[in-house]
Amino acid sequence: MTDLEEVLDWRRDAALDAVPNCGGIFVVEFPEGLPYLGRTAALRKRLRRLLRPTDSASTRLTLREIATRVYYARTGSAFESDVALYRAVKRYRPGESRDYLKLRTAFYVKLLLGNRFPRSCVTRQLTRGKSLFYGPFPNRNAAEEFQNEFLDLFLVRRCTENLDPSPFHPGCVWGEMGRCMRPCQGACDDDTYAREAQRMALFLETDGESLLCESELSRDNASESLDFEAAARFHELIGRTKQVLRSRAALSSELGSLHGAVIQRSAIPACLQMTAVYRGSLQAPLQLHYDQAAPTTAALNAQIRAALSNFDWLEASADERQDHLSLLQRWHASSFRKGEFVQFADISALPWRRLANAALRVAIGRDRSTKDSAAEPRHR
Repeated sequence: MTDLEEVLDWRRDAALDAVPNCGGIFVVEFPEGLPYLGRTAALRKRLRRLLRPTDSASTRLTLREIATRVYYARTGSAFESDVALYRAVKRYRPGESRDYLKLRTAFYVKLLLGNRFPRSCVTRQLTRGKSLFYGPFPNRNAAEEFQNEFLDLFLVRRCTENLDPSPFHPGCVWGEMGRCMRPCQGACDDDTYAREAQRMALFLETDGESLLCESELSRDNASESLDFEAAARFHELIGRTKQVLRSRAALSSELGSLHGAVIQRSAIPACLQMTAVYRGSLQAPLQLHYDQAAPTTAALNAQIRAALSNFDWLEASADERQDHLSLLQRWHASSFRKGEFVQFADISALPWRRLANAALRVAIGRDRSTKDSAAEPRHR
């Protein structure tokens, strides 16, 4: 958590005058009960208003009379404020972080691999176990739209019941249209269905690369064999696969490979803050210092390499990771977003040049806008 600084002798106006008038979070403690926490874009102004003297005409006590201690922490961005406040609430008011920050839990497409006949569903709850999660999505409609489109590429079931295969099962419309392997009616064995489910899981794990490579190879082989009808079908499948990939949300990825780094200006002059993301979990922030007169990519690259080469990557609990992804999703989708997010799929081969270039753009005030970042292609 961002280190908190205590305001000593805060009942004196001079003590409050020493508080920087920048963005940050604050904590006000009382003799009894839970403390009051908040975030603001102007710390000094907000604390002065909260801790103003009692009006002589009023008989009500103000925070100035009942508070015992006051702390604050400077932040350089809205995202840093959100993360700092989230961690402070986790410390001072356990169990209230989502309500305190008005967090909207993100949605995910969940692949139930532990089921005898794996299927997918849309959920807001991350769990441990034999399941694969793809996301985050900003709302249920976006998650369901992506799920419906990518299921068209495979022959897996869309029903939600626990199947007991029987030739007397009535089946469904998907089986009648030839878009399901009909495990409910025993039309396929368990191994055949499992292989199709694994193809679907690999599609999500590789962001569609597995199906694209498979389809392109099949198309080329069909063309060489002069089977142009089959080649046309595979070419159409490639087009539909690319369309499905374009329909996903900006941050969506299989959570096991959702890595990246949020790079923003710090509250410290001539300094950037880099918050790494590992498997959807926010890591401890790192400071990158630069020459304010002439920042260089080489200097930032060296600092990033030194910081991340032997970084202790930590994965949060399921509940905390859910909150971290909600914070990241809210910032990334906001119209007032500042800074850059560099996403990558493999922490053993970090994109040093992309990270350094992004850091330089933030340092000189030329970081990409939300629109430009959303249109940036994925790098795997």
